[in-house]
Amino acid sequence: MPAATAPSPLVLIPRVQTRAYFYEDGQSLLEQDLRLEYGLARDLSVSLDLPFYQGFFDAPRPADGEFGLGDLETILELRVLREDLNAVDTVRAAVFVGAELPTGTADFGGNSVDPCAGGVVTAIFGRHGIDAAARYTFVTGDGLFLPIFATDEGEDFVNLDLGYAFRLLPTSYGEERVAAWYATCEVNAILTIAGQSEVLLSPGLLLEAPNYAIELGLQVPVIEDSQDRPALRLALVVGLRLLF
Repeated sequence: MPAATAPSPLVLIPRVQTRAYFYEDGQSLLEQDLRLEYGLARDLSVSLDLPFYQGFFDAPRPADGEFGLGDLETILELRVLREDLNAVDTVRAAVFVGAELPTGTADFGGNSVDPCAGGVVTAIFGRHGIDAAARYTFVTGDGLFLPIFATDEGEDFVNLDLGYAFRLLPTSYGEERVAAWYATCEVNAILTIAGQSEVLLSPGLLLEAPNYAIELGLQVPVIEDSQDRPALRLALVVGLRLLF
């Protein structure tokens, strides 16, 4: 989920993330996601997010490891609040606008430019961190004939995300910057204006060092309205973020 943090001016943060989705009847999907976030100015950043897919579905959906690109997402984010209470505790908020561009191939993306807008709040108090985000996407196309995700249905949709992180180690910071371990948990919801919904519970583990971060997690469906899509059973997530 997004956070109200932004790179410093002229700083680039690349992130790669791998997700393995496991669906009903032994079907699966592998996603390789590349995200680049760049600081344009203080409190202003731009990001590009491009997923790559390999599908192992029953035909006529992508089968036998068929490879394709997803839709490129571009986001401009403006941080509107930064209240640092001390060296650790902070409250931050950001708004963002952007669009999903029709770069998808092999039935992994739409054929339309879909604008989006939203906001996110991030708060850190001692060993506790909280994120809350909302986003509305205006879908201008007809969607996929054989949808895979809830966002492929051709209907406007809302993302609602709530995240919590607890710092396991260190219990307190000293003068030197050290790697920190966090237990994390998110609730990720997608609601379409046609009434379809998907809610995932996403527990995980995060290692955040001064120059990199590694995330491990899984996603479990809590609500899965998948009449036109394969039913998701479980997803595994591995990610790496570099800080320059």
